[in-house]
Amino acid sequence: MDIFARLDKLEDFIANSKRMPLSSSVMVHEAEFYDLLDDIRATLPNELKQARLIAKDRDRIFSEAQRKEEEVVASAERRAEQMMQDTEIVKQAELERDHMIDEAQEEARRIIFDAEDVADRIFGELEASLIEVKDSTDEILGRITNWREKLRGYAEPAPEAEYEYEREPEE
Repeated sequence: MDIFARLDKLEDFIANSKRMPLSSSVMVHEAEFYDLLDDIRATLPNELKQARLIAKDRDRIFSEAQRKEEEVVASAERRAEQMMQDTEIVKQAELERDHMIDEAQEEARRIIFDAEDVADRIFGELEASLIEVKDSTDEILGRITNWREKLRGYAEPAPEAEYEYEREPEE
């Protein structure tokens, strides 16, 4: 029987006891009353122990729940902070990437421009050299042509001068 049932039994005992005439007092059987009190006292320490254990358990559970709540909140805050940092790192990396691409494109334009300048200068020098060679070649070809013409002129026999010893009689 639990403590409340025993207290109800004590209350019934008082309510069913004889009343003193012209007073609000009751007469109780002393031994029976003390037996009920002893029974309540014997039960009370167990009930109190259980209540204390339940209260300690409740306090422990509450403390553990608070600790877990704080851990979850702290973890969520760390995660949110990390995500913000990651987002900032990604933004910084994207800006750095864009800057590097712009610099690389500008450097590529400079290299191409410089290469075109070098190529134009080389082609100009080559053109000048080829024109010089062509002029020299034209001059040499002109001389060769003149020499050949002169040689041909020497090689043809003069029509008036015929030498007899070179001719054979005609039949």
